[in-house]
Amino acid sequence: MKIRRILGRIKKSYRNYYVFYADSRELLEKAKKTLRPLPEGCRLVKLTNDNKDNYKCQWNVNQMLSAEGEAWAIVRDDKEIIAWHYGTYRGGKSMFFKVKNCDFEHIEIMVDERFRRKGIGTYLLYHTVKNLNPANVKNNKLATAIRPDNIPSIKQHELIGFKKSRRVLLFHMTRMKDGKFKNINFPRYII
Repeated sequence: MKIRRILGRIKKSYRNYYVFYADSRELLEKAKKTLRPLPEGCRLVKLTNDNKDNYKCQWNVNQMLSAEGEAWAIVRDDKEIIAWHYGTYRGGKSMFFKVKNCDFEHIEIMVDERFRRKGIGTYLLYHTVKNLNPANVKNNKLATAIRPDNIPSIKQHELIGFKKSRRVLLFHMTRMKDGKFKNINFPRYII
């Protein structure tokens, strides 16, 4: 019984992703055409270690800020984070990738289920790309990885200019060490 549980956990630790690339100038043009205003009472906020405690969040804000890049959120008037996005610049590392062939890897966008299908994900991605640090932008290329079963995300990304490049298989396992979650991830692909 214990061996079956361990084997099941190992099997769930293998993950398939599609790697997508986009030209940031093309993305800004296409996203601008589909951009909708934020819901009333919401605003865009850049998350930092200094202001993270000012907001209520159902997700782990420290995870968002662990990337060597940018973290943005959509915040309601009651200071609740309803959506967030984070990514890392060239030379940085994300969970599975070394960012070398593009300027920015957008790692994750998460929108609260109550606010989906309102254009918030596109809004976040558009403003993140628009506000990238110009010192880090060399070739106007972005990358991301999306699970094959996440069809809505794939459609959204393709709509604004991302093109599928390849499929990768990754091993990911989380374990507790010194009271904190530690991730074991390999291989570390270059994007």
